[in-house]
Order: sequence, then C-alpha cells, then structure tokens
Amino acid sequence: MRDWENLRYFLAVARQGTVSGAARDLSVSHSTVLRRIDQFEQALQTKLFKKLQRGYELTNAGEQLFNNAKLIEGDIDQVMSQAEGHHDVTEGKLRISQPENGIVDLYPLYAAFIREHPEISLEIHSTMEMHNLNQQEVDVAFRFSDSPPDLLVGRQLGVVQTKLYASKNYLERKAACKSINEYEWVLWQTLTTSSMNWLKNHVQNPHVVVHAQTMPDVLNAIRHDMGAGFLSSYEADQYPELVALMDGAALGEHTLWILTHRELRHSERVTTFMRFIADNLKLSK
Repeated sequence: MRDWENLRYFLAVARQGTVSGAARDLSVSHSTVLRRIDQFEQALQTKLFKKLQRGYELTNAGEQLFNNAKLIEGDIDQVMSQAEGHHDVTEGKLRISQPENGIVDLYPLYAAFIREHPEISLEIHSTMEMHNLNQQEVDVAFRFSDSPPDLLVGRQLGVVQTKLYASKNYLERKAACKSINEYEWVLWQTLTTSSMNWLKNHVQNPHVVVHAQTMPDVLNAIRHDMGAGFLSSYEADQYPELVALMDGAALGEHTLWILTHRELRHSERVTTFMRFIADNLKLSK
C-alpha cells in the first residue's frame, strides 16, 4: 500500500530544494523529512534525489515523479480533505491540553478568541502530563518539544526561556550575602533538566524551603519573598517585584508547539483556533 504522506514530503523537498525548507513548510522536524524520503525511496526502490552541497536535486526518476505528482496533487488533497472533515462546522467544543499556568498564561488569548468566536466552547486541561492526541483525548495540545511525533501536525510558536528570579524584598534582605550558596530556594518538583544541572553545578547543598507541586506555587512563593527559583521569563517579567538574577541569563530554552492529529488538521474549529494562537502569541523566535 502506498503512503500518500510520503508523496507530500517528496513534493515539499522537490519544491524547496532543501530538507530544512521542506521541514519549515510542513511544520515538522528535519529528521522526520529525512526519514520519510528514505522510506519513500525504499518503497519505490529508486533514488529520487541527489544530495549536493547546496541542497537536494531531483534524479531523472525523481523529475519524472515530480511532474506526474503535480498533476494529481490537487485531486489527492481534495479527497483527503473531504475524508478528514474539511467541511467541519466551526461551532462546538474544542478540547485543549496546555502546560500549567505559570509557564505560559494562555488565558488572555483564550478570552480574546472566545470574544471573536462565541460559537466555540473550550474544554481546558492544564497539566504537564501528555494527553494522547493520537487517541484524540484532546483536539489541540501545547507541547514543549524539539521534535514532535510524526503523526502530529502543527507549528512552532516560539521559545520560552527559564531564568533565575528572586523578589526585590528578598534580595534586600540578602544584600550582605557574598554567594548564592547562602540563598533559600523554591523548587518545582518537575524541575527541568537544564535547571537541575545549573543548580547542581553552581550551588553547594542548596537550602530548599519550598518543594512546590505546581508552577503557580513556585511563582507565588518567590513573589512573596521566600527564596530564589527558576521561572519562565514569559510569566515572571510581568511582575515588577521580581528580579532576574545572573544578569538575566537564560538557563534553559524550551520550544513550544501547538499540535493536532493529522485527521483533525482540516477541522475548521481546530484550524481557526491554531491560526489565532499562532498569530497572537508573542514568544521569542
């Protein structure tokens, strides 16, 4: 059985001339494009591209396939769109999985979206657990990832930076301290690897005064002068009482994606919401 998705990857590389260009066009990772092209060439038992220093060039077989595929591409898209709910109505419930508040507060965007689309209702799950998009437990998921799974489609929204923060009042109390080893610490129980490594390498026997189960708890404890800790700069910079330590250096960067299952990528509810978020969420690129 032929995989039409592999043909879509082939067309993207043929048009862009590079794997990175095709990956941007398809909103997938570089490695996913390479794997798909390799699968397609193995299935056809022929080489479709010549790898050159400047990119990818079609072989004779690839050129012939490209010319033929362009003729039927529109028909394939039309058939797949009809099968996958391209004419789905906009109104109804949209199920969303998002990171905990305190990392990226999406509620201002949700409120603006509902004002524009009152016919849609949102069912929101705030958790660091990964809802299963493949089994369609939710319709849309915000995920931090370097390379989302192949069966999911979407786009990068930008980068969320982790920095070290303390309150102005707390720093005034600690003004006589000569080292951050003398600080108290507020830590999230789901501390990221980059933050754990930084703490291990820079602080000897950290005095932890709060082990918080949620990121909002970390944020509130730091705001109320209990100690220093790691926060999303997207959130922390909204509070004037907080100060970024270490000259504001980013101690970690995490790429946020908005994703859905391929079978839902033509749903009007899903595409309307994903486009609105991508157009209005302002993260570092």
